[in-house]
Order: sequence, then structure tokens, then C-alpha cells
Amino acid sequence: MAGKGPLPDPDALRRNKPTIPTTKLPAGGYDGEVPDPAYGLGAEGESWWRWAWSLPQAAAWDDGAVYAASRRAQLEDDLAALDLDGDLDLADLLAGADGEAIKRVEYALATLKKAACGKLAVEKEMRELDKRLGLDPKALAELRWTIVESEEDESRASGTPTATVRHLRPVAAGAVA
Repeated sequence: MAGKGPLPDPDALRRNKPTIPTTKLPAGGYDGEVPDPAYGLGAEGESWWRWAWSLPQAAAWDDGAVYAASRRAQLEDDLAALDLDGDLDLADLLAGADGEAIKRVEYALATLKKAACGKLAVEKEMRELDKRLGLDPKALAELRWTIVESEEDESRASGTPTATVRHLRPVAAGAVA
């Protein structure tokens, strides 16, 4: 299927520029001091907390976002607590059944387990907090956050010094400057 054309240039000069400024986040991630979480965390929550504060989005988080991020980390602990993987081996229960039948029964039981133990509600709250913290692409766009390389990183990656961009204009064939 053919595309509808190239994507718009985000750096193009426009008359209808957005009135809300875009926040540029460092692609290398947040390099400031990581605050203490607002709530107590277990092992899964601590792991998520360290990971979240290494992301570029953390550079835009204010003091209020610390509470949202702390709650999101707590939900990782809650999810780990709800993960009740017993020693139930369905292959023994369904002796003689083919692999596809076992997979369907496993899926059905996993879905029932999620609904019965409240896992779906926890996952829904996780998605809502992920949006608020800018952790998915749509939320990044809605918050008007963009992740950018620093000029030093770009020049180091290309091996050339940073230069200003010149706007070129077409010249008629045979014209002498």
C-alpha cells in the first residue's frame, strides 16, 4: 500500500506555529539526582523506579510527577503480588490433548485469573499513569515532548563539527554566479 507522502518536517518554517511550546528531552536520559519515592517500594517497584528515572521523560517530571511515578512503581509491586503462578501443570490435567488445546485452556485460565484477582484493574491504572508520565508515544505527543540528541552527541556521532543549516535555492541551468 502506497503512503500518502512524506511526513511533515518538524523544523519547517510555518505561519501557524503551535502556541504551546514543545519541551525537548535529552535522548541520553535524565542525569540528575534521583529523588526518593514518595511511598515504600518492594523489589519490583524499586527496579521500575530506577528504570523510570533513567528515561528522557524524567527530565520533564516536576514534584507532582514524583507522586505519580511512586504510585506507578507501587503498582509493579502489586502486580508481582497478584502473579499467582501455581504448580498447576495443565499437560497432566489434559493428558492426551494436543498442544493447541492446552494453549487455549491456559489462555482461558490466565484470563479468568486476571479478572478474578483484580489484575486487569491494576493494569488499567498502570496505563493511565504511563500516559500521565509520558511513557508511551501518544502521551509524548499530547504532552508536546520530543526526545532530541544534544548537539555534542550529534556531532560526535557524525564525526563532523556542528554547522548551521543553509537554505538552498534552485539555480537555472547555465547560470553563472
